Amino acid sequence: MNVIFKSTLTNLLLAVLLVSGIVGCSQIRQLTYPEDFTYLENKQVKGLMREMGDSVARLSQLVSKSSETEIDSKQVIASLSELESITSRIIGGHTETNQLFISEHIEQFVSDVGIAKMFVKSSPPNYSKARDISNSCYECHRSR
Repeated sequence: MNVIFKSTLTNLLLAVLLVSGIVGCSQIRQLTYPEDFTYLENKQVKGLMREMGDSVARLSQLVSKSSETEIDSKQVIASLSELESITSRIIGGHTETNQLFISEHIEQFVSDVGIAKMFVKSSPPNYSKARDISNSCYECHRSR
């Protein structure tokens, strides 16, 4: 009985140490990175980038119509807004992340999406910048 108690106590102690170690690493990360820094796990980045790729593909379909009169500007604006939302989840309101490639290009991408929205909202709508968004993704990921 004493051996079982010691074994259970040892397992409990190890579990507590493991959990406190995980929590401790998270707290240490908050101390070692600047406040305007977003730490992104690789799994999180892959999921968000997959969402962004799907959104860009929808945008590309919307703006690839042969005639600009066939393009629904409200859907294009909604698609661009979705990209803004995904981007804000990637950077978390900060300008730096541990994903260096993202940090180098995300501000320009956010700016490009905002400009594309302004062009689409103009009268008559101009979809050239929205088309450029999908091309910029291709250019960036072509080398990866």
